[in-house]
Amino acid sequence: MKKRGLVAAALTVVFVLALATPVFAMTHSATYEWDGTVDMERQVGHLCNTGAEQKVAIYGDGKMERTSTATLSRHKITVDEESDFVTAEDAATNLSVTSVIELCAPPKTTFSTSEYVYSNDAGWQDRVIASGVTDVRDLYDRAYDTRSLRDQLLDAAVTPAERADILAMTDEELTVAARPWEQFEVTELTELTQQLWAVQVEANPGYSGNVHQEFEAAYGNTYGGTVDEQADLFSDQWGFTPALNHDGYATVRGTDYVGNYFNIDQMARTSDGELRRFIDISEPFDGTYLMEDFEVIGESDVQEAFNMTNIPPGVDIEVLWYDLF
Repeated sequence: MKKRGLVAAALTVVFVLALATPVFAMTHSATYEWDGTVDMERQVGHLCNTGAEQKVAIYGDGKMERTSTATLSRHKITVDEESDFVTAEDAATNLSVTSVIELCAPPKTTFSTSEYVYSNDAGWQDRVIASGVTDVRDLYDRAYDTRSLRDQLLDAAVTPAERADILAMTDEELTVAARPWEQFEVTELTELTQQLWAVQVEANPGYSGNVHQEFEAAYGNTYGGTVDEQADLFSDQWGFTPALNHDGYATVRGTDYVGNYFNIDQMARTSDGELRRFIDISEPFDGTYLMEDFEVIGESDVQEAFNMTNIPPGVDIEVLWYDLF
């Protein structure tokens, strides 16, 4: 019986640890209450290290009750926080809460490829030979083609002395050095959105405001290659879209792939004051896009939810609690 009891206890510990924060994670929880003048700046996460980053700024005079829980791990961030406040009747500065979330997930991107051709009569002439929206399959190849003329010459250099000479060249000298090539190409990539989700609530003296946010973002390692390359070269933590078939993009991902997504539930309101919202998010897989620039002066209440799943997590990340036994 004692042995069975120890096994049961061990299983209980495994179950509790499985439901708790991952071993390689950072967690911060805090409860705040104040009545006075506040000056607070906070950053949670660091962009692509944690899938996204959130910056919070709270300034002004008044009362606030605030709770916040954040869990950070490699390529993933989860935040749940609520700020409920009233600006002081005699406030010199209205109490305000600002939250800006920046995603690592790449946006929809356009490209423009120009060909430069040299002749003794006309010198260098350029023309656009291709342009449009990048396909997920070739985004990485096009990113490589954005190499400048200097970079292309550096790639062709053989000795350290040649590289040093190229690094010291002016733009005009670079075009002279490239003349033996007779032509070269340069691709420019333009990201269409800033991948931002932002909100700000400021309450007038004697009035209340609220900002509630619960969000999760993940961005795992991604590669734009083929199935064979993925199988040969990349681990279970990689995911990508290798091909475009008749049904759309065929997503391939490893069993431990953390995912590429952003989900948020948000409530922002004030009984009198200013409410600002800014959303500028797109994704390259099927070109979806959302932009909203919103400002209200007076009484306002906005409740919203947003979900963007570019690549779901791998099967081992989506494990159900009862599969652990």
